[in-house]
Amino acid sequence: MEMILSYNGAFVVSREDGNMKGRFDGFYVFDTRFLKDVELNFPDVKVVPLGDVKESFRSFRSHFSLEKDGVEVVFIRRREILEDWSYRELLYFHNTSQSPVSFGLSYSFKVPAEDIFEVRGFGGKRIARNIRKEGEEYIYEGLDGVKRKLKVERNLKERVNLAPLEKAEFYIIFKPSVSMERFKFSLENHPVKIRNPILTNLRWLNRVFDVAVEDISSLSARTNYGVVPFAGLPYFGCIFGRDSIITSLFLLPYFPEYAIGTLKVLGKIQGEKDNPKSGEERGKIPHEFRFGELSQAKLMPFAPYYGTIDATPLYLMLAAEYLRWTRDYRGVEEIRKHIDLAIEWVLKKLDDGYIRYGEGSLKNQGWKDSKGGVPTEEGLPTSYPIALVEVQGYAYRALMDMAELELSDYDSKMLKREASKLKKRFNRDFWMEEEKFYALALNGEGKPSRVISSNPGHLLLTGIAEHEKEIVERLFREDMLSRWGIRTLSSREKAYNPFSYHAGSVWPHDNAIIALGLARVGEKEKASKLGFLVLSAARLLPNNQLPELYSGVDSDAPLPCPRANVPQAWSAASVFAFLTAMFGFEKGSRSIEIGGRRITIKRIPTHL
Repeated sequence: MEMILSYNGAFVVSREDGNMKGRFDGFYVFDTRFLKDVELNFPDVKVVPLGDVKESFRSFRSHFSLEKDGVEVVFIRRREILEDWSYRELLYFHNTSQSPVSFGLSYSFKVPAEDIFEVRGFGGKRIARNIRKEGEEYIYEGLDGVKRKLKVERNLKERVNLAPLEKAEFYIIFKPSVSMERFKFSLENHPVKIRNPILTNLRWLNRVFDVAVEDISSLSARTNYGVVPFAGLPYFGCIFGRDSIITSLFLLPYFPEYAIGTLKVLGKIQGEKDNPKSGEERGKIPHEFRFGELSQAKLMPFAPYYGTIDATPLYLMLAAEYLRWTRDYRGVEEIRKHIDLAIEWVLKKLDDGYIRYGEGSLKNQGWKDSKGGVPTEEGLPTSYPIALVEVQGYAYRALMDMAELELSDYDSKMLKREASKLKKRFNRDFWMEEEKFYALALNGEGKPSRVISSNPGHLLLTGIAEHEKEIVERLFREDMLSRWGIRTLSSREKAYNPFSYHAGSVWPHDNAIIALGLARVGEKEKASKLGFLVLSAARLLPNNQLPELYSGVDSDAPLPCPRANVPQAWSAASVFAFLTAMFGFEKGSRSIEIGGRRITIKRIPTHL
């Protein structure tokens, strides 16, 4: 079984016993796999597993019994990511008998310094590396001009000799370092530690919040511009425009530091010019930023990559909400130029009627960015250029926010006029009168993809829809509302697959955005019901942990999907968004009745 440890931008993928022999197993920092093929063996000893204990999101220990010549030794293998991005293993031995014992120990590993995209097989590019070893330090100078090092400290022995009842302890520490002078922002060696601010009258619900806080902590990184959430593991251990923004939006009433940190960092890597290869455009907020060699050497377009159509209006929405909650005018003033550039990008896109995208490295550029994420009623991909329904809602909300709060140098009356014109044509072109619902998207010819999806649920948060009641009613029919949340696609559609990435599965963050929208339009009872469904799913999922997605099947318990990343930041943060939708934001105690049960919530003041 796969085990993931994560802390401050570093993560480890291993087997439960601590060995790293799987394809994706290893120790990763800065999008580089520094360590792989780790294997601890006892050649002349019988090894019996005794169980495992997850101590926290960054530490795990495995217990074993070692038997040789009738003598038993208790062995504990403890793995931990330290605050300085180091990975440490501690090996404890305790001879439980009155007889001496001696046995061999073998610990092997490789230092590949591989880019994470090479590990994933994404893009098909590989680099032949010459890694220099100087003493116990492995050194590699990359094609990107970045020096990557791994220093090894250890007191391991090839043979363990224990007297009767004797104890022994050994260690091995792997210390990575990356020269960061060329990066537009850098990670700092000061980990983020948050504590759960929520206490309820239900033990299982407290556990769900505790686990969510652990997941968020494990994906938090401190940069020279503030705290940011990384997206998810094992594939997305970096800052993502859309994911980091939505995660920060969910956490805003509880941990506002994430919002301002994310706004500042994304502002630093905002688009400055047009670059078709990376998708860069002036004012555009990026999709992701990678520290790895392939990206930094421009062999792959991910430093940063701009293939997202929704991050820019979402950036503006987050800036507005941050100001509403914190009144931090000084902080917002620091990103004012980035706000103006983002507005410029939105207005320029709306010159063509809607914000659209064409074909790029990602087949789709909204949050449903998989190849089959935006189907037609025939089950085929929607043709380019595509205008997604929720993105137009984000744009409307962004323009209205900027006008109402006067956060930019743009004339507020002009912004409201543009928003009003967008709303009028949107409700004309996206509304499907026969289905009494909004289309998922418009294709390149302006024709709607007439499928029933979760995407229009996001409109409830934006104010663009003239048919909010119809949206609510349609989302809560049985083909959309599963036992564990709203599906991404109706079970009646040809493209429906409850185990697919975006065509019938349930995504916690998708449901959380809908729940916030339900609360906004006065549907607090339905917001509470939806929140309780997803929180109840967490109760039954492994480790009480909300993954990236789970199946849309109406099973007795939610069924995990094989591709789902976990931990995933916006899934973990969604529990706070559900809380916001169900109870509001006030400190102190509040209660609500759901399904015949009264739930009491106490908000505990906290900070990073």
